[in-house]
Amino acid sequence: MAQTRTPNVCTNFSANKDDTVQWQGASAGCQISQDGTDTWPFNLPSPITLPTSSIIKIVVGAGSYNYSVSCCLQGAAVHTVTVT
Repeated sequence: MAQTRTPNVCTNFSANKDDTVQWQGASAGCQISQDGTDTWPFNLPSPITLPTSSIIKIVVGAGSYNYSVSCCLQGAAVHTVTVT
């Protein structure tokens, strides 16, 4: 059963396929974007600008997926969602 995940935007988190994501603590204009050529785990295209009125869902199967966050400290901008 899908759940809503509410991680801080500057932390790693775990989720299941089809879960929705509502990031917390993001400043207006913060962007979630693809990390290089890594698989993009979300349903919306990269980049996602926060806040968004769109529903963000996990659309990949089990694994760990990196993504970049523009509003986190430099050096801590790459985060991981672990999908189980």
